[in-house]
Amino acid sequence: MGVALRLRRSGDLPVLLALLQRTHEQEGYPVRAEAVSDWWLADADEIGGWVAEQQGVHGHVALHPAHGPAHELWRQAAGTDALAVVSRLFTDRTVPGTGTALLQHAVDHANLMQRTAVLEVDVLSPALGFYLRRGWRDAGWCVQLWGHRTVDVAALVQP
Repeated sequence: MGVALRLRRSGDLPVLLALLQRTHEQEGYPVRAEAVSDWWLADADEIGGWVAEQQGVHGHVALHPAHGPAHELWRQAAGTDALAVVSRLFTDRTVPGTGTALLQHAVDHANLMQRTAVLEVDVLSPALGFYLRRGWRDAGWCVQLWGHRTVDVAALVQP
């Protein structure tokens, strides 16, 4: 039995923040400790945010407008300026397939809005392999400043 996906509600934030804190401590995501916060998780400029639920919340994903250093790489690879960034994707890893389901849900939502889904990931993160195994295309690398850390990121475009 899989997870149900639904819009994130404000009442989900305490559970999601606890899960995000564990993810930060165990996997280094998000990179900045101060990003483990409601202002980062439910960013005011997001297009939408969703949770995976099966007898409790098990993961999260959001879509954001595309901007920043990776924008030109995405635009060239996708052949359009109509982009939506998949972000804030994390799970508690207790329900197999949750990350893939959340990722696909975000892609489907972007496509319904006639946007191409894109994302950026630290090139040293094991998450890069997760996306590449699902057919995401590498549009190139760029450098970003995440907090006080300079990070090489891969700009990926949906399959």
